[in-house]
Amino acid sequence: MRTPALVIGILLLVAGGLISAGIVSIDKQETVAKIGPLEVTTTEQKKPAPVVGYVLLGLGALLVVAGVAAKK
Repeated sequence: MRTPALVIGILLLVAGGLISAGIVSIDKQETVAKIGPLEVTTTEQKKPAPVVGYVLLGLGALLVVAGVAAKK
């Protein structure tokens, strides 16, 4: 249980840090109109709420501490 908790905890810490810093964004493409071979599309960028990053940081820290404290 020690190694998986450490690995997952570190991954959650990295993901939480990137999200809370505002580095991660999600692109959504939508086709507005299609006339024959022509298409008009829009691209919208959304960023996850920083609170999601904070939650991931907290969970990652808990898992890292649990992994370190676990008996070998």
